[in-house]
Amino acid sequence: MFRLLLLAGVLLWADTARAEPDLLSPESFAGLLDLRLAAADGEPSWLSGGFGKTDFDGGGDRLAGQGRVEEADLAWKPQLAWNLSAVVEAELQPEHENGPHLGEAFLLYKPTPRSDTRYQVRVGLFYPPISLENGGPFWTTANTITPSAINSWVGEEVKVAGAEASVRHAFGDQELGLTGGVFGFDDNAGELMALRGWSLDNVRESVGGGFRLPPVSDFLEYVQSQHEAPLTEFDGRVGGYVRLDWRASDRLSLNAFGYENNADPTSNYDGQWGWRTRFVEAGARFDPDERTEVLGQALMGQTEMGPVDSDRWVDAGFSAAYVLVSHRLGDRDAVTGRFDVFETKDWADAYYGLTEEHGWALTADYMRPLSKHATVLVEALHFWSDRPAREQNAGDAATQAQTVMQAALRLSF
Repeated sequence: MFRLLLLAGVLLWADTARAEPDLLSPESFAGLLDLRLAAADGEPSWLSGGFGKTDFDGGGDRLAGQGRVEEADLAWKPQLAWNLSAVVEAELQPEHENGPHLGEAFLLYKPTPRSDTRYQVRVGLFYPPISLENGGPFWTTANTITPSAINSWVGEEVKVAGAEASVRHAFGDQELGLTGGVFGFDDNAGELMALRGWSLDNVRESVGGGFRLPPVSDFLEYVQSQHEAPLTEFDGRVGGYVRLDWRASDRLSLNAFGYENNADPTSNYDGQWGWRTRFVEAGARFDPDERTEVLGQALMGQTEMGPVDSDRWVDAGFSAAYVLVSHRLGDRDAVTGRFDVFETKDWADAYYGLTEEHGWALTADYMRPLSKHATVLVEALHFWSDRPAREQNAGDAATQAQTVMQAALRLSF
């Protein structure tokens, strides 16, 4: 056994030492600039203190036009050794206060495969492996401007600081994968979900960032800060997640994911509370032909907050699902359609406030790459939701709809 361990150590050292580090070459840096033109009707966005479900303020009964820099990002991706690399991202998003902020930042150990088994380890600040849509640089979507309701929420509240290990093994044309992680600094996950509900937007949480909450009940306004500070740790407890992948063929893959932040819902600091949140997710990717891709995900969970186990101030169930179909036109262009459904359930006393809602959204996109470093996307998004808290907390109609037309120019290097 000692000789085997010694041999493994020598091989690992030799594999690591084969390449010179690459710290500051042009290849170790990447950037993204997202320029946006949009027109939206409906209510003010939740980012402006309203109940609007997108990141654009509506113009009531008419479309209100607006243009802005949606985000500007810079990443440093040094190769520290043959099988050890790092990612450090700085993000500037107008929706966040006091930017720019730190996005993802982690070390990645990914040894060269020597058999049908592959593994990797990453440590730092990152998104758990949930989204099937956000595969682009800086956790962007590939063929749509706006991610689904599920992955919009993941971007807003489910970034973690921790350690993750994964292993994959090929069995002929099939492959199985198992990933597990432990983490902290995610005690606030669930706060937006309960007090705002589902949304479709491009907002991502970051270190030092924060969100303004929509109007809440008179009770919660007294006990809960009206500003969410993501990536917080109150209780010192460790959360965890696990993901199972099965690639059945080159055209079909399935996954299941479970998450528990293990936060203490009785812990609080300066108006911020711990939100115990857990959920399960199932996803599928299917390619019926070489030009068409079908994605689907479903998620169901619960979040709770309050000092008494038997009488939580907030006890909300939440669920959502989407189906996305993308088809390439020729070698470059693509058209994409997606249908989302979502709901939240309220299991707490109505005196504390209302958190239930239900709704749906339709999204259609056209994507055209202009060059290796420039892509144009055009999107139409229609959102409908019924949330009684609108009427209780702001005097607005519980049922609202919004249409957003937008175009994005993504420049990257």
